[in-house]
Amino acid sequence: MGELPARLQAIFSAVGEALDERRAELNQTDELNHNHGDHMVEIFQLAARAGQEMQAAPLADGMDHAAGLLRERTQNGSAQVYARGLGLLAAQFRQRQIDLDDLLPVVQSYLGEPGESDREESTGSGEVLKGLMAALAEWEQVEASLAKGEAGQKPFGGVDMGYLFGVGMAYLQAKQKGGDRLDILSETVVSASPLGNVPHRHASGVIAVRALLQAMRESV
Repeated sequence: MGELPARLQAIFSAVGEALDERRAELNQTDELNHNHGDHMVEIFQLAARAGQEMQAAPLADGMDHAAGLLRERTQNGSAQVYARGLGLLAAQFRQRQIDLDDLLPVVQSYLGEPGESDREESTGSGEVLKGLMAALAEWEQVEASLAKGEAGQKPFGGVDMGYLFGVGMAYLQAKQKGGDRLDILSETVVSASPLGNVPHRHASGVIAVRALLQAMRESV
């Protein structure tokens, strides 16, 4: 396996390249400002920069650094949304002691790893999935509160059955659309997150998550 910063930078760079290829299309989906594609490319360029700058830091620290860089882009509304999501993911990963070497095998085992690895996972896939689900649920709660103009952040009460039901429905709907596992998982993740609530963020989110998963599947 390559060193963490190199792999993290490569993963985020791959997402930025995928978004750059669809930049013009994504700008057109943004009917108000016509710059959503530009903003998404900027987001993942900054994320790749964070991966480069953090050297041998844990995954959670790298994600926190990326979130900080995104928060500085105050004119990029999507950057603020992604900053909050990255921060919440980082908190879950830190709490559960999940690093990139724990996350990659879970993605690769679900999607099918091009080169099969005999390396054992240092953290169970169940713990990784719990962390991902909790972060997505809290992200949804935070963005909903902000949309309502509610001051402060409500204490996170955990993943409830209503949210899990919504994820299940999103998965079934994604399967009905067809496609491979990458398509289905990307659509499910985006639909279960705040990105699914805004059409142009939904479109770019599916591209970003698909490219992210693809890069993680191929990471060695």
